[in-house]
Amino acid sequence: MGEVIETLRPLPVSPVAGVPSFVRGVSVVRGEPTPVLSLAALMGGAASTEPRRFVLLRVSARQVALEVDEVLGLRELNASELGAVPPLLQGAASGHLEVLGTLDGQLLGALSAARLLPADAWSRLASSGGAA
Repeated sequence: MGEVIETLRPLPVSPVAGVPSFVRGVSVVRGEPTPVLSLAALMGGAASTEPRRFVLLRVSARQVALEVDEVLGLRELNASELGAVPPLLQGAASGHLEVLGTLDGQLLGALSAARLLPADAWSRLASSGGAA
C-alpha cells in the first residue's frame, strides 16, 4: 500500500490517442496531469461507464489514477502474506498481477504499480501534453 497516495472522487478525463485500451486518458489531479487507467479493463473486463472513485498511486516519481467502482477500505499487506501467481495465470491481467492469494476468504490479487503503464504509453502521454 506504499504506492497508494489517496482515494478521491473521479475527475474529468481527457482521452489520448495511441495508448492501450485500458488507459482512459489524462486527468489533472492536484495540479498534475495524471494518466487514468480503468482497473476493470486492465484486468480484462469491461470498463465501468461511471466509476465512483479514483485510487491515486505513486509510480516512481510519477502518479497514476486507477478508476474503480468502489473502495471498501485500505489495508497494509505484506506481499509475503500472499503467494506467487500460479504459472497458468501469469499472463492474466496482461502481466500486471504480481501476487495472488486469499484474504478473509476472498480472492485477492496485487498489481505491480511499476508495470501498469509501458514506457511507450508514458511517452505518448507526455508528447500529448499529458503526463511526463
